[in-house]
Amino acid sequence: TLKFELKAGENDKLFGSVTTQMISSALEDKGFTVDKKYISLEEPIKTLGNYFAKVNFGADIEGRIKLKVIPEEE
Repeated sequence: TLKFELKAGENDKLFGSVTTQMISSALEDKGFTVDKKYISLEEPIKTLGNYFAKVNFGADIEGRIKLKVIPEEE
């Protein structure tokens, strides 16, 4: 599970969104190198909550990564 702490406003809406580049960077911090072009999201992540991202490894091999978006501590 990758955890992202982001600023959120009313109705848990994020100021911005979680991007495939952010996911790629978070994976790299954990020792995995995955180019952002191999990561896909079912929908843009613009609110707090739990989501999944798909990683395409080629040859019909796919993985799923659980994403948790929580409010930034003030």
